[in-house]
Amino acid sequence: MPARLLQELTQLAARTEGLEWFAPRMQDLPLLDAEPRQLPVCTRISKLLPAAALASRPGPCVSAGTLPVVKALIAALPRLKWQQTYTKADGFSRNWLDNYGWVNLISPEGLYHSNEMRLSIGYWGAGQHYTEHSHAPEETYLILAGQARFHSQGRPPRDAIPGDTIHHAPHQKHAIDMVPGPLLAAAFWRGEDLLRKSDLGARK
Repeated sequence: MPARLLQELTQLAARTEGLEWFAPRMQDLPLLDAEPRQLPVCTRISKLLPAAALASRPGPCVSAGTLPVVKALIAALPRLKWQQTYTKADGFSRNWLDNYGWVNLISPEGLYHSNEMRLSIGYWGAGQHYTEHSHAPEETYLILAGQARFHSQGRPPRDAIPGDTIHHAPHQKHAIDMVPGPLLAAAFWRGEDLLRKSDLGARK
């Protein structure tokens, strides 16, 4: 099932402007052992699509282009190692943490191994604020489901919907408001320090 998810994401990246560099590097990657881990967000993701969408008809929170990826992700949920970068020690509430999680599909630590890039899928609940942060790698978000408002240093706020991409240069500060939310997005990284924790800015 993770193989189908990777295949769908590779095909989507190949036809998405700004992700052409990643698509050929997402093929023929070694699969590493990774113990599956579930988080509360897994239940939320599994209920993200209405019955109509699961029957291959896009609903209000997905697009026709992203629907195959979201369906493949839901099918692969039990096989993936879900993680969280942040804890209460970083100033995040238990409610915030219960509505947040991500999985590495490609990274130096797997699930599929690459030292050139990192591909993560993250979920944030409706109404959440992902505080300003930055990181060394260049990043492109690809919205898979839901909607959010991106605040990127040097640019006006932008509302993003399924199929949209949001690019951030290395160390460019950015924050996200999940309005109306929730947000399910793939994050494509390339550059240095692919596994380093993001630097947090001011908290709201």
